[in-house]
Amino acid sequence: MNFKKLILFALLLGVLIPARAQSRIPRFKKGDRVAFIGNSITHGGHYHSFIWLYYMTRFPSERITIFNEGIGGDSSWDIKKRLDEDVFIKDPTYLTLTFGMNDVGYYDFYKDNAAELAQRQIKKSYENYLEIEKRLQAAPHVTKVLIGGSPYDETSKIEKEIFPAKNKAIVEVIKFQKSSSEKNGWGFLDFNRPMLDINLREQERDSLFTLCGTDRIHPDNDGHMVMAYLFLKAQGLVGKKVANVIINANNKEVETSENCNISKLKLIDDDLEFNYLAKALPYPVDTVSRGWGNTKSQNDGCKLVPFIKEFNLLG
Repeated sequence: MNFKKLILFALLLGVLIPARAQSRIPRFKKGDRVAFIGNSITHGGHYHSFIWLYYMTRFPSERITIFNEGIGGDSSWDIKKRLDEDVFIKDPTYLTLTFGMNDVGYYDFYKDNAAELAQRQIKKSYENYLEIEKRLQAAPHVTKVLIGGSPYDETSKIEKEIFPAKNKAIVEVIKFQKSSSEKNGWGFLDFNRPMLDINLREQERDSLFTLCGTDRIHPDNDGHMVMAYLFLKAQGLVGKKVANVIINANNKEVETSENCNISKLKLIDDDLEFNYLAKALPYPVDTVSRGWGNTKSQNDGCKLVPFIKEFNLLG
């Protein structure tokens, strides 16, 4: 490696992260069996696979297993019925639970008494959740994280009908989810507010922008990448280095080699040569849209949040 190039290499490896995110939910441990429970947003989505990919590239020796426990159309009363036969039968050590989009209904928001009907649905959701809560309390060995679901987008100008005040009802569901997590000492993470903020920010320059897909409900790949970012950030993983290498070219010495092995270091004239064996890899970001009906990519999501800056740290 040319000496001038080595200086650039060192600068790239020496990028510093300004601050670390505070951990709000437990990170996964080696051997964890993680169940992501939810509705169609989980079922047909990718955020859990994006999270898994981070763990497999950053901590390849700490294998975990991810279960997609989402079912399209599910609400709290559907999840309640299938917890044992569909989730706990897989012996999870860690589970996340999200619901709300289907709980609060759809076309009732067009009716004159929409507010009253929404409160009925919220009450029904809460009553069913209380039964879910009891089942979760009966599994103290399982780490629990409640997730406030992604928003229903009522502000984008896309050509799709709007159910007015639907997201307001979803937020009411999120409130009792958060209250339950605090009462029980479980983890809690809200996707709704941060994603809503991004929608409003981006819609100032593009009125058609949405993280919530063409139906205002199902996030595209960019939305799922944002969800993965929020999850990993809440686990306190910002700033976990891919690697850190410092080579003293004058003394032909490796001064630092964190999370990697440097061998066969040689200085020939102005060229420095060495072998680099990685113990972790930078996070790979797809630039191609994946999934039925999707038009966005992971890379589109990385333009909306500082994922690369915070999670692909070298040095």
